Amino acid sequence: MARITPTPGQKILYLLLVSFGFCILYVDINTNTFKEIKYGYKSLKISSVYILKNISIDPVIDFLNLTKSKRVLLEENKDLKKALDASYLNNYLISRENSFYKDDNILKYPSLDKENKANYSLAKLKNINPNIFRCCDTHRMYIEFISNKKEQNYLESVVFNKSGIVGQISNDGKYFEVILLTDVSHSIPIKSISDSFFCNAKGSGRANIIICSYNPLIWDEEIILTKTFYTSGLGGIFPKNIEVGNVINILDISPNLREVEIALSANPLDDDIFGVFKN
Repeated sequence: MARITPTPGQKILYLLLVSFGFCILYVDINTNTFKEIKYGYKSLKISSVYILKNISIDPVIDFLNLTKSKRVLLEENKDLKKALDASYLNNYLISRENSFYKDDNILKYPSLDKENKANYSLAKLKNINPNIFRCCDTHRMYIEFISNKKEQNYLESVVFNKSGIVGQISNDGKYFEVILLTDVSHSIPIKSISDSFFCNAKGSGRANIIICSYNPLIWDEEIILTKTFYTSGLGGIFPKNIEVGNVINILDISPNLREVEIALSANPLDDDIFGVFKN
């Protein structure tokens, strides 16, 4: 049968332990005999907490901070890249002294702000097949505006990079399709700096080459190698006096037909950020 009350021996043992505890407490209060033991215990407790914190909590916090720092740095790098690409485009517009802008004072980074007054918008490359660009007749690439421009009509808008014009927007599907100057179905009105020679240069189907075909019996201006051609402004799409490229080859096909091969100033494979100039 279980006991329900302590035995006399248990009571005496309990009283002895309580008395012993009071004695230790009395001695400690009056003599600080156990001071070093208490300090040792506190030191052990602090050291244990510190060690446990270092091997458990701190690594987790450091990892979270590192992840956050990397994310912030990546975002900052993206913003800096956008600003740098925009500065390249602005430098192109300014250094060429061309007529993309009537007033150079409005040149500024095209931000995502809807109130932005810049005349062009930033777009990023989504797709271009370099193998097709180097071998075939159809030369297209696809871009996406960095800010949402879907509400505006950008068909036939001029697309350029930091080196010059690369093409114009031909379709506004999921991504904006750009027909490049080298596409065999594309032509761009060009002229000489003297304004005494004009030609519709067609895409050659070769990378960075367009072809100007003309009758030398009609146009008497001498065309030589390295001669520079510019946009004529005819047709209302491309602004006037934008550098297009330089002559690299001249072919006399017949007495009344001559072909001039022009190497373009801009290569669409050189960049992944483009400016879109809306007339």
